[in-house]
Amino acid sequence: MYSIEPVPLPHEGPSDVSLWRVDFAFEASLDDAAFAALSSDERTRAGNFHRHEDALRFATVRVALREQLARHLGMTARAVRFKLDENRRPCLADSNVCDFNVSHAGAHGLIAMSPRRRVGVDIEQCSDTFDWRSIVSLTLDASEAAWIGRLDAAQQISAFYGAWVAKEALVKTTGVGITRGLQHLTVLPRDGLQVTLRKQIPDDMRELAARWIAAPEGYIACVAWSAKTFA
Repeated sequence: MYSIEPVPLPHEGPSDVSLWRVDFAFEASLDDAAFAALSSDERTRAGNFHRHEDALRFATVRVALREQLARHLGMTARAVRFKLDENRRPCLADSNVCDFNVSHAGAHGLIAMSPRRRVGVDIEQCSDTFDWRSIVSLTLDASEAAWIGRLDAAQQISAFYGAWVAKEALVKTTGVGITRGLQHLTVLPRDGLQVTLRKQIPDDMRELAARWIAAPEGYIACVAWSAKTFA
């Protein structure tokens, strides 16, 4: 019988931040017992995806998230309820005792959770054929684009995706800043695993930190968190 078993991931962020990787089985069916915890709304949402792979990505990560939250809250996975906050960011409907964020790409998903602080996470599958210059105005500061342009072709792809996941994880931590655009954050040049915000730092990003984390071959991932705690 098919089951969803998230893999705990080590990282060098705060000890209260938990990370899991979810691996997708695209041959699975949404009728499998593993997806019994999904709400009717979640099943509808999964059914609205045009591709089976996209439906499985959403449903698998949502079930894994429900199970991890249920363990923390002491309830069944199906009893966990979600809502959107003022920034359209998913959160618990009946409690503020735990923050979470998810991401998925290709064959893998990530879940970040913390009972003490806001968290954000992002994973991307790197494509050697992707023309990063086609979306440079939406994703990179001019100095970052110039820096990447001086690298050789193989390094350019890795550097671009590294910047992308770091910025996505940071803005997903609060939901603030998404409409302003990723190009208003500067994280390159990269120096080690710690993400360094360079140049002028927006006010909503001043109390955030992030680190790039280990990811499967062909993927790049990052986790972010708020320095300020709520518990």
